[in-house]
Amino acid sequence: MADLYDPNRNEPVTPPHGGGPRPDPEPVALPSPAGPADEGARSGPPPAAPQPVPDAVPQGLPERVPTAGPDADRVRIGLWGAPRSGKTTYLAALPLAAMQHQRHHGGGWHISGMTEEANAYLSQGMDLLTRQRAFPEATMGVREIAWSVQGPRKKRKLGPGRRPNFVLDIQDAAGEVYGDGHPQQAQLVSLLARSHGLIYLFDPLGDAQRATESFNFLHSALTLLTAQVRNRGGLLDGRLPHHVSVCVAKFDHPGIFQPAAEAGWVTQDHEGAQLPRIPRERGEQFFQWMCDDFRGATARLVRDALQTYFDPRRIAYYATSAVGFRLAPQHVFDYRDYVQEIEADGRKYLRTSPGPINVLEPLIDLEDRIHRETNRRGGKPW
Repeated sequence: MADLYDPNRNEPVTPPHGGGPRPDPEPVALPSPAGPADEGARSGPPPAAPQPVPDAVPQGLPERVPTAGPDADRVRIGLWGAPRSGKTTYLAALPLAAMQHQRHHGGGWHISGMTEEANAYLSQGMDLLTRQRAFPEATMGVREIAWSVQGPRKKRKLGPGRRPNFVLDIQDAAGEVYGDGHPQQAQLVSLLARSHGLIYLFDPLGDAQRATESFNFLHSALTLLTAQVRNRGGLLDGRLPHHVSVCVAKFDHPGIFQPAAEAGWVTQDHEGAQLPRIPRERGEQFFQWMCDDFRGATARLVRDALQTYFDPRRIAYYATSAVGFRLAPQHVFDYRDYVQEIEADGRKYLRTSPGPINVLEPLIDLEDRIHRETNRRGGKPW
């Protein structure tokens, strides 16, 4: 290699390494990942291999992916009502009503959970009502439940008929969530906005108390629901598109049943358990009487709100009882002693096995109306 010349010193400069090819740098020993402290430990036995952490094993059988089909095939039903209107008891009674449908109407309905949690909800509710004869605890917060519902084949004049087979998505929410300003109200309203049908439980007894007046928990939620559906272009002629089943709850309670019977609204079967009921064709007139003559101002506001925000042609009305009437030892209704509910040790219990009234029927009717609407619209409910 030639000498370098420094113009300031006027003499050649010898490279620091003395000329010739520059030697390769010495390799640098890198520390082991464990650090210098491991150097002395290498002379001893090798460290034991770490033991694998066992997987957490869930109890019960492995759960399969729910076979619900495409989201468009799911019938979404929202359950709506003020606090203590009986929503949780209604849901607990639904599978029991499906089992008893065969006895009263012919043709069995079957309800099963789409998930392990949904099946547990069904089993616990059935156990409470039938074995313990107790009422379920009120719902806290918002809970989404998916049930598979299968019904008997419906006969048609032409063709093989249709067997209802759908997934019921229910939003079970505490009544307080519907109140204005509740932190979960927006979540619930979003769930209701995705629903195709709504079951609205109207409790005339609770509506008489200011803390649970139905209108207080209806109007603010209706306003938000309308805004959400409107913003996505889903209103029909300026109204919400949902089909609605309005259920006058706690029909078995003497505070509701006796005034209704004395006013001439009640008819009684002549066969079987000879159960009293409000005929289906008189359901709307019964609700009108309940609002005009029995309850008063706040109930009339509930009626006006429902018929303003929803198409009245899409609303059906029922007198509903989740537990039914107490039956005599002959298994027939006795007007002298029909009260089902008793209280002991601070809890409410049933005197006899429950016999739900108009619990499954509002759901069957909703599914049928939504199905016919879907066919008319070429595969879309609206």
